[in-house]
Formats: sequence, structure tokens, C-alpha cells
Amino acid sequence: MNSTRSLFFNRFLVAFILSFFGLMGPLHASWNLKEIVHDASAVIHQFKQEGKIPKSVWDKAKGVAYLEVTKGGFVISGEYGKGLVVVRLPIGGWSGPSAISMSGIGVGLQVGGTKTDYVIILNSDKAVRQFSRGGKVHLTGEMSGVAGPESERQALIKPKSNIYTYRSTEGLFGGIALQGVEIREEPEVNERYYHRAVSPSEIFSGQVQPPKSAQSLIDTLNEPYPKE
Repeated sequence: MNSTRSLFFNRFLVAFILSFFGLMGPLHASWNLKEIVHDASAVIHQFKQEGKIPKSVWDKAKGVAYLEVTKGGFVISGEYGKGLVVVRLPIGGWSGPSAISMSGIGVGLQVGGTKTDYVIILNSDKAVRQFSRGGKVHLTGEMSGVAGPESERQALIKPKSNIYTYRSTEGLFGGIALQGVEIREEPEVNERYYHRAVSPSEIFSGQVQPPKSAQSLIDTLNEPYPKE
């Protein structure tokens, strides 16, 4: 009886995993970057209001990424994130957004779903180049997301890293390490948003004009930092 149950569970597990990944393709292709731009604007504005990312970190940032990550499941825990990257233009101001995503699956007990927002600060030209080339970016080694400083004092004494990461979940804001994550370019999402095929390098160089719907995000990035 135990062997029969074990066999049934194993078959169920394999079927679930296959179906999960089978659904990831359509899921990747269907989401709307315009909605993520709106969500990113709201979250970045809130981070500024909370003051959990020091003004000096914002001012020196070469680029900013946003990821909206959903986790959930029972026995099988799935994780899917969708988001965007923007960078500072050489001539000043900000580029249009380029779509990114991440996904993963594991075994564990998670009843219900949780949503977490990540703001990723790109501190170096090297970090920007990683996202500019398209394809996949692995947050490992020197490209690991280090928990970002939460005060100007911490920003002064903390060793500089290529990437700082911050998290917001259930109203709590703060720096958190983000390692071993694979972030992917989403060319189909970009194509629908810009109405033609564009590469991250074209977007980040300023060759591609940001759509009007991106203005709210650009305004949020440019808005004055609250006085301390």
C-alpha cells in the first residue's frame, strides 16, 4: 500500500512540475509591461517616502530594476517574477523600461500566495552592461545582489557592490541579499510595448523613445527625495 501511494505521489509530482513549466511559456508571453510600469512607479515612490534607500544611493545609481515576485503553492512551491530595468542615459535623464522576468520551483509547504516587490540598484557600469546585452543575468559572484544600506551612515561604511537589493513585503521595507537568481530578458513583452522589436542595448542607449505610459515611472525616478 505504501509503495502504491509513493508511486502515485511521484507521478503526481512529476505531472505537476511538467504542467507548471508548461504554463510558464504562455505566462511569460502574456503579461503587460504597461501595468508593471505603473506598479514600479508606486513601489519606488513608496521606497523614497519610507527613506529606506538613502538619497546618496539613489543619486549615484547607474540604473534601477524592479521585480514583482509571487510565491505560492501546496507541497510544490512556485515562484514567478516580472519586472523592468531602466538606466541613466549618457546625456542625462532615464531610458525607457526593458522587460525582465524570473521563475523557479521547489518542494516545500506554502499555503496561499505571497507577493514581494524588489528594487534593485545598479551601482556600476558593469552591472548595466550585464542587463544591456539581453539574454540572462545571473545574480551570482560579484553580480550577487547585496543587501543595500538603509541609512546614509551605512552607505558611507558599507563596501560598494555592483548591485544593491531591497525588498518590500506586507508594508515592510529594507535591504535584503538576493543571490543565485536568474533574470531573463523578455523580448516579446518589449516588442508589444514598443510596437516593434527592440533590444535592451537600444533602449538603454536612448535610441528608443520611451512611450508616454513610461512617463509616470520617469517622473517618480526624478521626483525630489523627501527631506530628512
